[in-house]
Amino acid sequence: MAIQEQSRTIPAEQNLPAEGLPKARSYWLPAAVLILAINFCFLVFYVFVEYKKLFHADSAMKVLLAREIVSSHNFFPSDWYYGNNDIVVVFGHLFIIPALAFLPAGFTVHAISGLVTSILVLHSVWLAAGLAPIGKTRRTLITASVAAGMSGVLAENLYGQASYGTILYMSLYSIYCLVRLMREKSTKDVVLWSVLLCLLITAEFWGNPQRAIVTIGMPLVAAALWSIHRLGVHNAGVGRASLVGATASICAAIGGGTILYGVTFAHVNNAARDASSVQWLPYDAIVGNLLVLGKEVLAVFGGSPPGGSGLLTVIGLYGALRLIVAIILVALIVRSVATSVRPGDAVRPLAIYGSVGLLSVCLLQVATTIPNLADPIGSSRYLVPALVTMAIVALATPLDMRLRPIEFLSVAVVLAGLLTSAYPTFVRSDTLSHLALVQRKPRAIDLSDLARYLQANGLTYGYATYWNAGSVSVLSDEHVLVRQITLDHALPMPMRFLSADRWYNADTWKGETFLLLTQEDANKIDWKRLAALGLPVSRKLQFGDLGIFVFAENIAAKLPGWDVRFMQPVTFHADAQALTQVGSLQQRGDGKALVAPPEANGALYYGPYVTVAPGRYRLTFDVEASSSPAATLRLDAAASPGGIVLVQKDLTESHGPQQLLFSLDHTSAMEFRVWALGNGAVAFKSVTIERASP
Repeated sequence: MAIQEQSRTIPAEQNLPAEGLPKARSYWLPAAVLILAINFCFLVFYVFVEYKKLFHADSAMKVLLAREIVSSHNFFPSDWYYGNNDIVVVFGHLFIIPALAFLPAGFTVHAISGLVTSILVLHSVWLAAGLAPIGKTRRTLITASVAAGMSGVLAENLYGQASYGTILYMSLYSIYCLVRLMREKSTKDVVLWSVLLCLLITAEFWGNPQRAIVTIGMPLVAAALWSIHRLGVHNAGVGRASLVGATASICAAIGGGTILYGVTFAHVNNAARDASSVQWLPYDAIVGNLLVLGKEVLAVFGGSPPGGSGLLTVIGLYGALRLIVAIILVALIVRSVATSVRPGDAVRPLAIYGSVGLLSVCLLQVATTIPNLADPIGSSRYLVPALVTMAIVALATPLDMRLRPIEFLSVAVVLAGLLTSAYPTFVRSDTLSHLALVQRKPRAIDLSDLARYLQANGLTYGYATYWNAGSVSVLSDEHVLVRQITLDHALPMPMRFLSADRWYNADTWKGETFLLLTQEDANKIDWKRLAALGLPVSRKLQFGDLGIFVFAENIAAKLPGWDVRFMQPVTFHADAQALTQVGSLQQRGDGKALVAPPEANGALYYGPYVTVAPGRYRLTFDVEASSSPAATLRLDAAASPGGIVLVQKDLTESHGPQQLLFSLDHTSAMEFRVWALGNGAVAFKSVTIERASP
């Protein structure tokens, strides 16, 4: 009887490897704490020092957004362009905003944000592991394993860029609140946990309901339903107050968060790219993605085979060990998913929650266009929160070495592999989990050195493609501001995606500006056309593979479609780049015109899909049309997407400029169109837009 009583009193202690060594048992917790402290030190070093070498444009986004929030005094800046239908509500920028009162929007504030995010991630992991009936030693070891980073991919997404670190801690805090709510009997405590759960879910759904329903919504509902089904609604199981609190919290938060999203989304700018237009894949593509999924999972857990490395080299041996650890961990996760619905220990709600989330994300990964098959390891970021959650479940499942020795040893091997991964992950791995245990491969262009070179040459404001723009701005502590552009046409155009309209206004900067381009990008630009617009290159510099083309003034003042306020008239001419359905480009007098023959019926000119800010505007079309009893041409202005016509005019003839007035109440991409109606010849020379008096 004495032995049985002891096993009931300390069931968690049977999970310790030292259960048979009473004298040694007292040393396991301090040892686990020491390992956690060491790994956390590596993590801090990564966030403040090593990540600066890996810093990129996506990482810079939260710093740039925080600056716009502070500058505009608006948490949702009116001229900021969010991406892929995501409204940034709870994110790393929250920890940067107060820091900007004392520091520039540079890498230091990014690192501070990363540190706070890291602490929240580890705290949420500690709480989630505590939902299982295990001792403090194993909880500490699990937390230390996550603190070690596991892999370059996971470290980048949890602690570096930290986008999915936010999703993870919000997710784990939510399931923790739900489980505590379901266990409470006190009305006061039920109300407390209900409010916390409601706030967490609301914040996630406010950011993006489509993403939140997968990451939090469905998993939480599944975990709540399992708890009710297995425990019942009675005093010994789920109390009625807890049931009401959980139901009210989840329903109110999902509904309220979605409403907040809709209201906010109607008043901000959104640029849809990539994941915003997800589609289902055909069968053959799904089968191919199943193989890609395995590669993604191994990459997250640091098990990507080091291809090309010698079998007995340091990288080869370490890579083989990490592959074994990753395979064992995946096997444990698969087992946890398969057994998650069984009745039993208190870890089941977390297992249900993680299983539903993981299966949902895996379905989207293999059956939709979300993953980029050209970059499968990069696409593994979508799996990070769900995989980490299930890794916690797998490592926190109560085990007895005497009854289940294989699983016990498997968990021990995985913990040993993960706990010792901090140095390879934070110091010797890149963001795609490529190891370089001897020396990390240097970046092709050191962006910090580039920023110093630009500043030394008196250049403080310029434009570059996405991956070379925002990162330079942040790494220079705002001493050099580089704004992102696209080169889809012969002239550079603003990239209105995770950017602000004011960056491209003519009066934002006075003085020299520059274009920072690779040779491939430079070849896309029509330099003669730039010169014809009054923008000749005044000097050219070179930094590595990047050419620096300097102009004597801000190019935003003369490039059409840049300043969306159109305080000065901007003209779009008929030229080889002009879009047409029925016209041909011909010489007319001292210029060119798009000409439609008398019988042509269709769009003589459409475009230029230029972004226009709210306000009242005047359009002046330079068009000619032969006289006819019926309308010969139609002029209109339409807002995209949807092609909503804001104003139109039908003409029976035209021998000079024709004007239209229109108003916008929100920023829109605009088309200015000339329609030939098949009743006479029509010629289009140009269209000019300028801001009109109210």
